[in-house]
Amino acid sequence: MKRIITLGFLASLVASSAVPLFLLPSRSQPAFAADAIASSAPAQYRDVFYLSDHFGFRVVSPSGYTLTPSETPPSKQPVAPLEVLEGWQQADFADRIYLSKTPPIIRITVYKNDQRLPLTAWKSESHNHDRPFTVAGQTAISYTSTGIYQSDNVLFRSPDSRYIFRLTAEYLEPKAPIRQAFQEIVSSFTFDISPDPKAASKWRINYSQLHDLLVAKNWQAADLETRAILQRLAGSKGDLLFSSKSVLPLIPLTDLQTLDALWSKASGGRFGFSAQHRIWQQVAKGSKNSKGQAERFAQIVGWRRTQPLAENNPIGMELSGTWWRLDTELNYTATAPTGHFPWMGVSSSQLTDLLDARSLGCGSCTIDAIYLVNDRYDEYLSALFARFKGIRNK
Repeated sequence: MKRIITLGFLASLVASSAVPLFLLPSRSQPAFAADAIASSAPAQYRDVFYLSDHFGFRVVSPSGYTLTPSETPPSKQPVAPLEVLEGWQQADFADRIYLSKTPPIIRITVYKNDQRLPLTAWKSESHNHDRPFTVAGQTAISYTSTGIYQSDNVLFRSPDSRYIFRLTAEYLEPKAPIRQAFQEIVSSFTFDISPDPKAASKWRINYSQLHDLLVAKNWQAADLETRAILQRLAGSKGDLLFSSKSVLPLIPLTDLQTLDALWSKASGGRFGFSAQHRIWQQVAKGSKNSKGQAERFAQIVGWRRTQPLAENNPIGMELSGTWWRLDTELNYTATAPTGHFPWMGVSSSQLTDLLDARSLGCGSCTIDAIYLVNDRYDEYLSALFARFKGIRNK
């Protein structure tokens, strides 16, 4: 049973070259973060992302927000931006044509930096000193400014210095929730792809972050990064949530091999596609039924529950009865069963967003979520291991 998310909800998650993806933990925090919210919550693993193919970055899409290219023609003064991405609260975005003025929003603005100007040359009017820190491994400055609204601003360059990124969050009150959402965007910003030196029209995955997470034995963040990479590799080929059977056969074998090598090396062969494929081969010998194969495989690698999910689960009673573990129930330790990672399910963040979208008019979201925590595994597992078999046969 394959279900399709309604176009209205899908549009709230994807824009331009964006696709829903997977989160990493927060890294460096900007200086304004301490002012944004009185109390700081623990870092969360949210996994819905906006991807930019053109500028090679990935950023988290905060819960309750829509990230989308601006519908307003960009101003040409003093310099016309190459792209403006806007972050709206979903309710405001749905009603935007009825609003008398634009409410406080988040913006990601990209400029061409042909003259390689310093960051300070790109500042808008500021009423305080620059505060240096790091974003996506790049030197950055943060400052606040005043216009129609108060604004937090962050400036930094792309790794090759060709582009300047200005991230801005507007707000009315110092404790406005939009400042927390902005902090989430800034701390999750990463340049996850780079141009391929052998082919200017192509790009290649930056595996350094996954490598570092695996070396640090941060299995949870590494698992999410792996799913993010797979979705990036899927790109325009399709959606890994609902179209894995047709998309996974198109994933480049060299990238699957790289992912497997990183996981296998970091875990001493305990995790990775090779470990999983060996188990899958044994399971496949005992059954020709894809559903039975998936369930038996999941039991061995620790993805199946011993009791069905209860109605009072943290996602929603609609998912009760599933025998598949949620991402919050996985064993993120080195003693997890062989083949436990990379996990191939759909995260709690995406499931929660899907069920919440019903209030925005998504009529199929309940059925979609039920499919994602049950029948999707059958198609995904068989398609992935059929593709991975191509590496073993090379």
